Amino acid sequence: MTDVAVDTVRLRGPHARRLARVAARALPAALERVLEDVGDIRVDELVVRLDLDVTAYDDETLAVLWADAVRAQLMGVRRESASVVRRTSVGAPSGGRVPELPAVLAAVRAMCGSVPEPGMPFPSAVLELADSGTAQAVADAIGPDAWASLLRTLYHALRPPVPAQATGADSAASRDGADQLPPPTPAATEADGTERRPMDEASSEGAELPCRPGEVLDVLAVLAQLVDERTAAVQSVAVTRGAGLVLLYPWLAEHCRRAEDLHPGLDGTAVREAALASLVDPGDPTLADDRLVRLLAGRTSPEPAVPRVPLPRQDEVAESAVQVLTSFAALLPGFERSSATYVRDGWIVRLGVLDHDLDPVLLTAAARPLDVLLTHLPYPVGLIKLPWSPPLTVRFRP
Repeated sequence: MTDVAVDTVRLRGPHARRLARVAARALPAALERVLEDVGDIRVDELVVRLDLDVTAYDDETLAVLWADAVRAQLMGVRRESASVVRRTSVGAPSGGRVPELPAVLAAVRAMCGSVPEPGMPFPSAVLELADSGTAQAVADAIGPDAWASLLRTLYHALRPPVPAQATGADSAASRDGADQLPPPTPAATEADGTERRPMDEASSEGAELPCRPGEVLDVLAVLAQLVDERTAAVQSVAVTRGAGLVLLYPWLAEHCRRAEDLHPGLDGTAVREAALASLVDPGDPTLADDRLVRLLAGRTSPEPAVPRVPLPRQDEVAESAVQVLTSFAALLPGFERSSATYVRDGWIVRLGVLDHDLDPVLLTAAARPLDVLLTHLPYPVGLIKLPWSPPLTVRFRP
């Protein structure tokens, strides 16, 4: 989208006059930035609710948050309006590639037979399930039990973020990490016009997931956008859920050393992994085995450390993580008082893929709407190396 045209803006609430000024001066530029990757779309009406304290932000920051909320609503409309096309055709979800069903089926059957574990690599052909037509064909071919097994394996490999984190459609409605409504699951349409939802139908005993099955496929759709033609030729894809860790790199070494000092006598690499995981989500110990966490912690072995045990002074490590996140937020105008949860949800928890076949290793991270504020950071994010880790190059897409 190169042009954003808004016919009429109707404002309600006690701060309508202030919002009118922002809409006239700062909002157009913010909308141009946040919608630059969105294709042509026309909507008759878009209702956006700003559940935030308008007086807490300057005009520029308020415009960014407002544009972010507009994007979230617009992406929902686009998913609904484009669903008919996705239901009736097999698309090319990543880089224009046309899915080859035999290759996808072979990859799916191989993954169904594997033991699910966090951070496990998986065949790149599985990304073709991001296309709803391909997902329907695979679900029909392998049957409901195998489909449910595949979804369980993918869930444990990916541990999908909440829907807004997966799709990049962040919401400005919550600054303290409140749950958001999930996006609608794409549905297939039969000849008689009835809807069919293969990703929600497939169920068997023990197949329950902590999220809707369609959300697993939503995550694959994001990953498909991050994989280029060169990476697509790789046999497996290494996925991270904490790609935003690279934004914190000026503080990472000190944070890890502080954790090691708190735990003398313990394996330093395992302590660093736990410390880095606490920056992404202190309540999820499986993140210690995240591929990016392991790389930044300096683990060279392909096998994760076992057994994983909580650090004796984990609370102090978590406090250090909050200090790091606070220091990062202090560099972003208007977000100095943001909670650690909000910073994690807004910038740190994001999907990414690692290409270990390149030297240095390449991380391709999913872009987020609030990334427009990263221009205020006084350091570049392109090449990163910690004292114990190999060099890492970073790029954001789309």
